[in-house]
Amino acid sequence: MTEQEGVIKYDLVFHEADPVIDHDFTSLTRWHRRFKQAGILGQHAERYDGLGFGNISERLDEFCFLISGTQTGHLVNLAPADYALVTNADVSRNRIEAKGQVKPSSEALTHAAVYALDTNIRFVFHVHSPDIWNQRAVLCLPQTGADIAYGTADMAIEMNRLYQQGAFHNKKVLAMAGHEDGIIGFGCTGDETGEAIMSYWHI
Repeated sequence: MTEQEGVIKYDLVFHEADPVIDHDFTSLTRWHRRFKQAGILGQHAERYDGLGFGNISERLDEFCFLISGTQTGHLVNLAPADYALVTNADVSRNRIEAKGQVKPSSEALTHAAVYALDTNIRFVFHVHSPDIWNQRAVLCLPQTGADIAYGTADMAIEMNRLYQQGAFHNKKVLAMAGHEDGIIGFGCTGDETGEAIMSYWHI
């Protein structure tokens, strides 16, 4: 099943506000750059109807997380103003509350669902890698159902199902079977999360 990139499917309550500047963006900046260089995050005319793809986030506390803004894939570098601050996520109601200079990525609800699994998860990276996605079965990656759409409450339920089944005990990378090329990594640090994804890239 192929879906159009960049379509926000959740109920968004958004307020314009100053960007978060009193934060160390080092890990987000480093991995945004590496994923861009690898071609698994960004924006290309020949892919996904020219729309941006991939997004990165970092948890700030139990409820809040920074996430790259929707359709920022064309940017070479992300400034603080290119991140939205999600202040509340109610996955059961398909609802996100956020603020900043840019609206949060269309995948914000999926990121929220991953953070809800374990308070030790501090980073969630979503990339688009045909190399990994097409070999997901061979690589024995956990997979969400092919009928599960990104950015929905159903995806949150699916993430929790995989978690409860122990699918993430040894792997911190999963494939979104219903979202073309979609790969998600998560971890306690940016490097742990990014390296987990890159360990499968061009494997």
